[in-house]
Amino acid sequence: MGLFGLGSKKNEGGLMDAIRCDEKDFLVWKWRPVGQSANSTRKENSIRYGSSISVRPGQAAVFLYQQKEGEYDVIKGPYNDIIRTENLPILSSIIGTAYAGGTPFQAELYYFNLAKGMEIPFTIPYFRVVPAEPEYKAYDVQVAIKGTLVFEVSCDKECIKYMFEAWGGNDTTLDELKEKLSSLLTQEIKQIVANAPKDTGIFVMHFNSLIGELGQYILGRVQNKIMHRFGIIPTDVTVSDIRYDDESESYLKLKAVTEDRAFTFDMEGEKNALLSYAIQRETMRTDADIRNENVRRMAQVQFDNQADIMARMRNESQFAQHQQTMVAAQQASLMNQVAASRAEMASETAMHRSNLASESAFIGAHQLNVQADVMKTGLDNMGQMGTMNLGGGNGNMNPAGMMTSMMMGTAVAGQMGNMMNNMGSTLQNNMPGVNPQNQMPPTPPTQPSTPVPPPTQQNLIFNLFMNNQQFGPFDVNTLMQYAQAGQITPDTMAWCEGMPAWTPIKNIPALGMLFPQSVPNSSCPPPPPVIE
Repeated sequence: MGLFGLGSKKNEGGLMDAIRCDEKDFLVWKWRPVGQSANSTRKENSIRYGSSISVRPGQAAVFLYQQKEGEYDVIKGPYNDIIRTENLPILSSIIGTAYAGGTPFQAELYYFNLAKGMEIPFTIPYFRVVPAEPEYKAYDVQVAIKGTLVFEVSCDKECIKYMFEAWGGNDTTLDELKEKLSSLLTQEIKQIVANAPKDTGIFVMHFNSLIGELGQYILGRVQNKIMHRFGIIPTDVTVSDIRYDDESESYLKLKAVTEDRAFTFDMEGEKNALLSYAIQRETMRTDADIRNENVRRMAQVQFDNQADIMARMRNESQFAQHQQTMVAAQQASLMNQVAASRAEMASETAMHRSNLASESAFIGAHQLNVQADVMKTGLDNMGQMGTMNLGGGNGNMNPAGMMTSMMMGTAVAGQMGNMMNNMGSTLQNNMPGVNPQNQMPPTPPTQPSTPVPPPTQQNLIFNLFMNNQQFGPFDVNTLMQYAQAGQITPDTMAWCEGMPAWTPIKNIPALGMLFPQSVPNSSCPPPPPVIE
């Protein structure tokens, strides 16, 4: 049985025309047909000879063959071509009559993420560090470290072996790697830093002064262990912050003792101690370590180039964001202009309506003035009735005519008084914007146990309904004036208390005198004959 069961699966195949990986933030991804999960079907291990394959920049496609256990081919991106023996050399020794004519060959296909400068941040909480000097061992301090592990993936045979041993041929994301690597980093860095004073001779209070060298010291101690455990190659360890628990009693005492004694240290000597330790490890490294160092240096160059590209992309993104901000400001200005235009139109509309209301009020007042002039003319004419000859005298003064004139004048004066009293209510009902009473007549009251005397004609109060609006209340004298002025007609709807519903005026007996019908007098003699 080979890697991941190679050699134990039956030959199952299918038409696999396009092979590619579109995953993001992956470390290892096993290719399979679209819509299926890894290791769910044997058909994902049956690759048809002549199918197309696409490998993006920063990716590598690794073919593990069932026919030759442990053998593999690697295609690094960017690459777009057809699967042939030219790009997969091992195919030439396994493709024969059984695989001729496009028959699938058995292989597991994995995509590796070869991106340079992948990072895993780490934060180590406070842990105990004891000074190496015998006189200060009683003053241990608490130290916390924050930094970043930079790594990459290689496609050499040893790294591929470690990668498959670590992940078992399953899909692995960068987040899963960070989760599993976090505990190892915490454990290893605590141990390395805690033993640094004893192994290298540096003073514990000088960690911040040697922050760069300390990162390289940690890298040399964890590189092989991480590669063997996870199949990745650490290329750098950057320590960004080292903090002491400066409120602890032990730290304060150690600081006071070293300052009181004017304790001085050979900083260059401590740096040389770290470098010499690194040199010793350099001579002890295996050939694989040397190759990894070369890869690390090349990765650093590529990382610097990538950083330059990212800086340019940030500048372009900031410029695009500035452009979007300017467009948004222009849109806001345009919306403010539209809102101002709408407000101006609303103000003009309100002013126009106010002018119409003033004109309507003026027209109503003018109508009342015209009615008053007509009645004044009538009074003047009735005043001359005193000189009319009504058949009783032969002088200039006719008593009967004078009496008639006084009676008619009194009646006209009463009508003018009623007109003036109702002038305000008439104007108010005709003013635009004033809502007249729009209440419907109440439900006729129940018949009382004792009869109620019918109202007289003088105290009847009527409401009118014209132009879909209700007006009133008016007494009979006011209605007489409206009838004489032509403002109401016999068909005008009216109602008063006691009536079951609205009724035309012509059908209300109490208002019959408003519009008397002209009936010919049958007792009148025929007209005299015409004398020629």
